[in-house]
Parts: sequence; C-alpha cells; structure tokens
Amino acid sequence: MKVYILGSGIGGMSCAAILANNGFEVTILEQNSYFGGKAHRISEQGFEFDTGPCLLTYPEWFDELFNTCGKNLKDYLNYKRLDPITRYFLENKEVDVASDINQTAINFENKLGLKKTFFLNYIKRWVSIYNISEKIFLLNELKFNFFFLKNAVEWIFKAGVVNIFTSMSYYNKVLRNKSVEKIMNRFATYTGSSPYQTPAFMNQLAVVEMVNGGYYPTGGIHSISKALYKLCNDVGVKFQFNHKIDNIEYENEIFKIYSNNEVFNSKYLVSNIDYYKTQLILNRKFNKRSLKLSTSAIVFYWGVKVKSPNLELHNIIFSEDYKNEFSQIFDYNIIPTDPTIYINITSKFDKNHAPINCENWFVMINTPANLNVVSNENIKKTKDFIISKINDKVGINLNNSILYEKILTPKSLENKTGSYNGSLYGDNQNSLLSIIKRKKNRDYKLKKLYYVGGTVHPGGGMPLALRSGLSVAKNIINET
Repeated sequence: MKVYILGSGIGGMSCAAILANNGFEVTILEQNSYFGGKAHRISEQGFEFDTGPCLLTYPEWFDELFNTCGKNLKDYLNYKRLDPITRYFLENKEVDVASDINQTAINFENKLGLKKTFFLNYIKRWVSIYNISEKIFLLNELKFNFFFLKNAVEWIFKAGVVNIFTSMSYYNKVLRNKSVEKIMNRFATYTGSSPYQTPAFMNQLAVVEMVNGGYYPTGGIHSISKALYKLCNDVGVKFQFNHKIDNIEYENEIFKIYSNNEVFNSKYLVSNIDYYKTQLILNRKFNKRSLKLSTSAIVFYWGVKVKSPNLELHNIIFSEDYKNEFSQIFDYNIIPTDPTIYINITSKFDKNHAPINCENWFVMINTPANLNVVSNENIKKTKDFIISKINDKVGINLNNSILYEKILTPKSLENKTGSYNGSLYGDNQNSLLSIIKRKKNRDYKLKKLYYVGGTVHPGGGMPLALRSGLSVAKNIINET
C-alpha cells in the first residue's frame, strides 16, 4: 500500500521507516532540497552549525526505533552522556546542572545556598509524577479508556489538584531560593510556554534532563537527521525533494496531493508539516486571532575568533527580570528588552565545527510567534544587547571577533520549516485547557489523515516528534 508523508523532519522520517519496514510503499515529499526539518545544518566558511534543536534526550527511544526496523542504532549514530549538562549564569553566580542529580544538588547547595536534601526531596516528587505521565501521555496515544482513567486518577492523586490550577512559578516558591526557582522555571520554555502561566505539574519536565540525563550525538544534532535519513533509505523509503505542497483534496477515500504541477494519490496521508500550515493546505478556515501559539526565536549563528574556557556546550545567561521577559513575549507581543540568552558551542566536542582558534556559537533568544516582530533596527538592538551581556557575565568581548554571521527570525523559520508564524511548538501550554486540547495525531474529520512532529501530541522536541511518528505508524499498521 502506498503512503505519502509530507515533510522529512524527525517525526516524518521515523514514521516512514517503521511503515516501510512493514511492507508499505512510502514516499516522503519534502519542500526543501534537504532533509531534517529544524534539525538541519549550516556549513559556511569553515563553521558548522546545527540549525535548531541542540540537546538530545531519550536516546533509548531512538534505539527503540532502530531496533524495531531490525537495525542497531550504533551502526548509524554515536552519542555520549553530558557532564555537565548546562551551565547557568545568574546575577554574579554560575552553577552547573550535572549528569548526576545528587551532584546537581551539591552544586546548588555550594553555589546557590539551597540545601541538598531539600532539593532532592523536591525533585523526588516530580520524578514519581513524571513516571506516570510518561506511561499515559507520552508512550501511548491518548484514549479515554480504562487504562487511561486508572492511571489518570493515580496521576492526579500524586500531582495534587492544586498543582493543576496553579502556575509552575507559583509552586516553585516552595524552594525559597530565587536562583534555583529561575532554573526550574526555565523548563516551561521546553514547550514554548511561560512558567508564570503553565500549570505547576509541568515541573516534571525537569526530570527529563536533570534526572534522565542530556546527551550529545557525535557530529552534532544533524547527525540524528542523517541517521534517520540513512535508516529510511535502508528500509526502502523514497524521497522527493523540492516538492512544496500546494493543495490537498480528499475524494472517494483518496487523498490528492498537489505539488509542482504533479498529483500524488494516497489512501493514507501523514503530515509532518506544522498543524496549522496543514489546515491551510487543506483549505480549512480557523480563527487566526484566537490562536495561542508557543514562542518563536531569533538565532544568531556566529563564527567567532575566541576561545571560551568558562563556557560549556550548553549555557544559559538569565534575564534580570524573568517575569517581565515572558510578559513582553505573551502579553505585549514584542521582543524582550532583557532576554534570557542560550549559547550552544558544538566545537567544544567536534573540533572540525570551527577553524583553529575559533568557535561556532549558536545564540538564541525567545520571541513571540509573530512574523512582523523583527526589523533591522531591533535585530541590531538585540545583537548589541547580547554582546554587551556576554561581555558582562562571561567576560568575553565579541565586538571585533565575529567572523561569520547568519540570523534566523520567526519569518525565516516559517519560510524554511513551515512553522506557522514562526511558532516553535504549535500551541503553547500556558493553561490546563491548552494542554488538554493539544492537537491529536489523527485528524478530527478525515480518519486516514495523520499528523506527526512537534506541533501535535505528545509535544515539541526531537524525542517527542519521534514518538509521534512511532505512534502514527503503529496505528496505520494496525488498521490495514
């Protein structure tokens, strides 16, 4: 049976590999000349940059995918556990989140003054809640059956009803330590949301990185895309690049996919394109003004002639006013005046990612999902602020050290990846209702149309996009 998949992101390729390995004739139609979606690569002037996601979690899920296809992940991809995972710069302090949660607790006590036992008890609670969440929300399709209800009752009991209706930041006041509160609040950004609005039970997101660990794939995140692309080819998936989808029609139980003056027919259709972009291609109408989208981003890809011994692979320089940063993004729809800065430097692990005595800096701030928010003036203002803040907090002056620069904005993100309005994760999760209403993997009307990727269940990020692909492939296999 023929199946067409629209888009070659992590979700699309994982779904394609499983289906092809089970005898389906799978073709991926990709609008770009390359695969990987947001997990692509820039190679310019001797510098190599991952274009999007920077941290690998849940490597065992990638093992599961390759094993299901009768392959060994180690033949396609190598990765190592990070220690430290992330270095945080707060006021006049810096602290590392380590590979081991006990060491992180020691670091918090020594550097930030929070008692080790207090933090470990705090995180222990979220581990128990996360373990149930993984079972009912992440590893399985959401179905309101006995399995779901039984585990949901246990989940509510452990999470506490009050933590469903109070915010992450409000709950984290129990830590009574402003610096650690800020670190824990940051995990709301993993769903493109605000810690001052997302429910307190989303604190469990910290477990994924702080307890389960963060990893680095040899060669960078694009190596994951390359591994999936090779797997797809090995199991017989066909790719057709430079095929932007113009229109989709559904007639006589067949999808007609229009691209480049060609028509492709498919009984089943899987979209790895942003959910709202797919609705537009289907000629469906929706209330654009009512959308509550996740954050977008501005990314500066800087090739710099510096060495940074006091920076790690992953680094965070916090805003002085974290609450105001999210208010400016979600309430005022503007670029924050004092944004939190994320810096990723893969040349610390892969020396060939930068020329000698140079480094490749991926520098990102969060912005609203708004195509008109960026201008030449505020790009310059933001760049100047970032350079000044790095000089102040890290002691590195970049003013005359940037040899190469490329900039990603919400608009260019939409153009390259199809992300609606540049939103990184589709709908935000700033309320219980938005979490419950997250877009499902099966279309609400056309039951043989499926969605995979970071804008639908179970959520954003590479592992969850992969999980969506596995779930959809399983459903299609079971139906045929």
